[in-house]
This record gives sequence, C-alpha cells and structure tokens, in this order.
Amino acid sequence: MKINKRDLILDYIIEAYLNENSPIGSSELGDRMDGLMPASTIRVYFKKLSDEGAIKQIHISSGRIPTIATMNEYWRNKLDFKDKISISSEETLAKIARKFKIYCMIFTSEDEVLKEIINHNDKFIILCFDNEELVIKFNSKIFKFLSNLVGIELRNLERISMQVGLSELRAKIKELKNSKIQFLANEIIAYQIYNDERFKILLDPSITTKFDKNIVYAPLFEPGFMGIKRNITYKKSEATMFCAGSVYEDYEKFFNTIMEAA
Repeated sequence: MKINKRDLILDYIIEAYLNENSPIGSSELGDRMDGLMPASTIRVYFKKLSDEGAIKQIHISSGRIPTIATMNEYWRNKLDFKDKISISSEETLAKIARKFKIYCMIFTSEDEVLKEIINHNDKFIILCFDNEELVIKFNSKIFKFLSNLVGIELRNLERISMQVGLSELRAKIKELKNSKIQFLANEIIAYQIYNDERFKILLDPSITTKFDKNIVYAPLFEPGFMGIKRNITYKKSEATMFCAGSVYEDYEKFFNTIMEAA
C-alpha cells in the first residue's frame, strides 16, 4: 500500500502538538517518525502544508503547528461516538476534565418522551413525560398543536417550541433541564471561550439544541474552540454529556481515559 506522505506528516505534526503543546521542526519530526523519511523530504512537505494553510509557524525560527482549520477537520474525522461511555464516579470525571482542560456538563431528561397532553378545566395544559410533568397556561390552539406531538422526545419538543414561538413552553423546558444538571466541571474553560458574558450560554443544557451533529465549531463557538455532545450513561441513568474547549486539546484521549476509568 502506497503511503500518502503528505497526510502522514500532517498526522505526526498534529499528534506531536497534542502531546507536547509546542511547535515541532523537521529534524525532531524525523526522529519521531523513526527515520521513515529524511528531514529534507519533511521540509519539502512542511512548505507544501504551509502553502495549503494546513500548518503554520508562530515565529520565524520556530517549528510548525497545525492550523485551526486542520484541527477542525481532524476531530471531525477522528472522533467516533459509537461506543457508549459509562460514568460512575463524579470525582474521577472532574479530575480527568481538569487534566485535559475541557469544560464538561452532564444532564438528564433530554430523552424524556411526551406521553400525554391533558386539558385541566380550560385553565392549564399538562404535558406528561416518562418521569416529569410540565404545566403551561391553556390555549385551545396550542392544546391542539401539542396533542399532535405525543410521542416526541423532549429535545425535539424544545426545538419545535423555539421554531414556532411557544415561549412559555420553551422557558418551562429550559427550567426543567437546568434542574436536571448532574455534573459541572471547569467552568473557567467555558468563560475562556468567549471572555465575556456569553459564556453563560454554555452553562445552559439548551445549548445542545443548536447542535445538528455531535461536533460544532464557529459560529456557535469562537474560532479555535469546539463543542461536543454525546449520549452517555451517568450513574446508571441515560444522560447527555456536553463538552467544550480548545481544538488543540486531546478529545480522543479524554474520552478514552474516561472509558478506561469506568
């Protein structure tokens, strides 16, 4: 099988930066590759990768680091969310999150299914889920609309309430989800993503309604940062994990460390 030298060198640059958090030069990279390629060949590809915008130099005399665009693409292809993570220890998870400098929130209830809609004396609408109930003011049109949504998951109901302007229902769902936060760690990382009051949106479980995939970058996050949403088991209950941080943190090792600690 023919080796794609360009991709191989880029992978080594990325892995070196994730491990050492410092630029790497051609000679050092050659050592890491155990002589697979001479430094002269690596320098040629350094130039090509720089011209492509895949790597960059922080200083003229320094080595290379991957660009934000490269890291975005790397995590998009690298992370696999098929394996279900099971977490039992809050203390262990907090320690791992601190080690990897990743903000982490876990909450339950997103998979709650709407089982029944009740009209209570034309005064209130009661939405009955698997384990929860929400109450909003009665409106015949809203009651009819919601009656057609029986069987929907809470996460999708929240998204619909945003789309059609059901502000009271949206507020109630937000309140419910906030009450179901089970774990928070590294809030300072959430602040560093924006460095202003916008960081508060990362403390709200409803942030995940803005995810159309497991990984999200700009414009929801500032350039150089990313968010990840995945389904997990937390203390034997189904839950949602939301993580955020720099694209230069090692998310694969972060999740693997969590699974190894389970």
